[in-house]
Formats: sequence, C-alpha cells, structure tokens
Amino acid sequence: MKSKLTLSIDKKTITKARKLSHKSKKSLSRLFEEYVEREMPEKTTTPLTDKLTGIIKGKFSKMSYKKLRETMYTEKYGS
Repeated sequence: MKSKLTLSIDKKTITKARKLSHKSKKSLSRLFEEYVEREMPEKTTTPLTDKLTGIIKGKFSKMSYKKLRETMYTEKYGS
C-alpha cells in the first residue's frame, strides 16, 4: 500500500535528486524507496541465529536445513 510522505530537504539537494531521478528514469519516490531498502533491509534472522551461523563445520556446513534433517533422521532411524 502506498502512502504519501512529506520531507523537508535543502533546495540544493532537491535539485540534485531531480537530476538523478531524470538521469536514472525513476521517480523520486522510487529512488527513495530503493535507497531505504538497500540501506536498511528487513532482517529475517534473530541475533541468536546471527551468532550461531557458521559454527557447524565439516560435511554438514553446506547443507540446507531440509537436507540436514533428512540426513540426521536417516542416520538415526535408517532409510
């Protein structure tokens, strides 16, 4: 859903932004959206996940969760 936003920006910056908008063939709104998304992407992990990421070494380190789970169940219960 789109919403309106009012910003107070220096005239010099507005001029630069309009030139950039014209040059990139994108609206100022689109440029702003892209900047915010690039600089502040939505975080999909928790601090604990970030801390634990990469601690598994060896043959399991490159496996997806699904494949790792299948492997562990196979080792524990057989095929």
